[in-house]
Amino acid sequence: MSNGSAFPRRTILSVVGALSLSVLAIVIGSALAGHASSWMDQLTASIRAFFHVIAPWLAFIGITVAAISLGFIGFCLWGAWPATSASGTPIARERKPFKSLRAKLAPETIAATDPTEALAEITGMVGLMPVKEEINRLLARLEVEHRRRVAGSASTPMSLHMVFTGPPGVGKTVAARTLGRIYASTGMLKRGHVIEVDRDALVAGYMGQTAPKTLEACRKALDGVLLIDEAYELAPKGQRDAFGQEAINTLLKFMEDNRERIAVIVAGYGADMRHFLESNAGLAGRFVRHIDFPAFSEDELLLIFGRQIEAEKLRLPEQWEKSVRPWLRDARLRDGWSNARSVRNLVERVREAQAERLSSDHQSDLDAIERDDLMLAVDRMG
Repeated sequence: MSNGSAFPRRTILSVVGALSLSVLAIVIGSALAGHASSWMDQLTASIRAFFHVIAPWLAFIGITVAAISLGFIGFCLWGAWPATSASGTPIARERKPFKSLRAKLAPETIAATDPTEALAEITGMVGLMPVKEEINRLLARLEVEHRRRVAGSASTPMSLHMVFTGPPGVGKTVAARTLGRIYASTGMLKRGHVIEVDRDALVAGYMGQTAPKTLEACRKALDGVLLIDEAYELAPKGQRDAFGQEAINTLLKFMEDNRERIAVIVAGYGADMRHFLESNAGLAGRFVRHIDFPAFSEDELLLIFGRQIEAEKLRLPEQWEKSVRPWLRDARLRDGWSNARSVRNLVERVREAQAERLSSDHQSDLDAIERDDLMLAVDRMG
């Protein structure tokens, strides 16, 4: 048993032992004095005498503990009391003295992740150099602002909201998770978790129901990141969508009332996202940082395929690229292509083809992918 866990037990046993000896001393003293006619009367009188002595101290301790408890409860309510704006949006900003006390009493609730650790996943991804460069610039700014706050110097408020543009399957969700961890590690956000939503998660089917639905998603993302995929669906081109505008207006109000507690990332195709930002006068000003995710090249997609096969603990045959590259070259030009996500689907087809072959051949290597497996998988992908 460690000293940290043994010390409280020894303390409790010492207190109990001291109280027991006190009661025993009173009993023996009363018996020697002959103030009671029987042992039971003697014990009862002794206990009454003991509590009569300690009663004022018990009352003082009780009142003190109650006063401290009420004061602490009041301090907690003052430090993080939820309020409601005129539009019904919840407001809950944590006051600095309360956060400082929380950091001392429960340091595990304060993020202490090394920002460089948060970059590990996205740094190891294939390609995406513009994205990595932009995130590194952001991290440098966040670290400097964090040092300013720690040193007590004046820091400049930063907007945490972003626009991600690019085709599907290029790592926008991974980047959002990385940003959440970076925001948490630098103290910009308390948790840094990511809530992924789309139009269906924000918009209801009847007027008046969209605002509560959008608020529910926003509340889940408090102290973290709200990632809205295909955000342009909230403001479709060529038509006026009252439901989508209600969701946008609710989102903007929530972002303003909780600007220090949430980061909103809207994602979608470049041209569609420009229309989305222009659909509301307040949108463009909220999202000052844009990151464009380029589509993967053929060579990058081949590298992704090889890494995913390797992650499955499988081995590819020699010159396997000759079987996969032609399919990649054609598939990238088709509708519905989703970059790394489509490559992931090809990997699944390869595993299926291998499983079919191995089911009738019990002597073959379970970890080896053969050329015929690749050709069959590519043929089934179309």
